[in-house]
Amino acid sequence: MNGRVMLRIFVCGFLLLATSSLTDSHAAESGEFKGTLIANGTRTSFPFGDGRQVFTFKLSGHVNLQTSLSKKKDYWSECIGLVDSTTGLVGRCVWKDLAGPEIYLTLQSDKLQQGSQVTGTIVGGSGHLAGISGELSFNWSSVITLTESEGIVSVTGQSKNLSGSYRVP
Repeated sequence: MNGRVMLRIFVCGFLLLATSSLTDSHAAESGEFKGTLIANGTRTSFPFGDGRQVFTFKLSGHVNLQTSLSKKKDYWSECIGLVDSTTGLVGRCVWKDLAGPEIYLTLQSDKLQQGSQVTGTIVGGSGHLAGISGELSFNWSSVITLTESEGIVSVTGQSKNLSGSYRVP
């Protein structure tokens, strides 16, 4: 084979490889989602002066969406946070797709109790959800606390009107 034929084969092979990697990438995606969240866990009181209740919490549970978020309707949620009766609630959550990718969220609210409005921001993700952004909100339709004999406070919560929007670049 002469040099020109070899050069053409090389260029064609290179272009074939370059364009095939482009087709495997994910296209931008955006949408809205709705569903429910049921979570349970514990809260731990933190002494912070008279008349002020402060506690940390750790909750985990099932996010069940009626409309999908990036083609998935089921996520496992793990959240940690701080509640202060004066300044409100701040939390950080990871929603895990059982196939691997994660979604990272920040939450804020006045309280962790029935009827409280929670708002959040989707701040990132992993895998094909890297760079995801968006917003969400929900109300706690019920929050039940139970103090066990060892002083551990169990918390169970169920949301209603969980909804939001997202964009994956």
